[in-house]
Amino acid sequence: MPDRELRHMRRTELVEIILALKQSEDQLRAENAALSAQLQERQIHIENAGSIAQAALELNKVFEAAQAAADEYVASVRAANKNTNAAASALRAQAEAEAQQILAQAQTEAANLKARTQQQCDAEVDAAARKRAQTEADCKAMLARTQQEIQQRWAAFDHRASELLDGYHSTEFLPEERAK
Repeated sequence: MPDRELRHMRRTELVEIILALKQSEDQLRAENAALSAQLQERQIHIENAGSIAQAALELNKVFEAAQAAADEYVASVRAANKNTNAAASALRAQAEAEAQQILAQAQTEAANLKARTQQQCDAEVDAAARKRAQTEADCKAMLARTQQEIQQRWAAFDHRASELLDGYHSTEFLPEERAK
């Protein structure tokens, strides 16, 4: 506004203009403060962005260390697993060898037991055969003695019967029989 116009204005209008200007100045100051705050915040963000990048680098180092530790752990577990597998294989081989030895020993003992049992059976069969032969011989001898004894008894019986018959025939002439 030109100065001439301002001179022709009334006081109330001028006061209104002054108030409007003051209000406009207050608004501008508030805007200035807000913009300054935003500027300050952006500077903090920019500074933090550097700090964040640095923090990210540090986190990467932490992650790299964690990854290295995890890799080392996996390697030690694999090595332990290989050692365990080797130990298990050795134990399995030892157990199989012991099992073969026990089996061979059991088979040897079984063969020995079978041979002893066969010898005992053969000895008992031989003893039974000898006893049978002896019993048969004893039976034949007893039969022979019995037959001889029977013949002797028969002969004795026959001799006695003959004597009795002879005595009976000689008794025919007994007086008792004549009287009849």
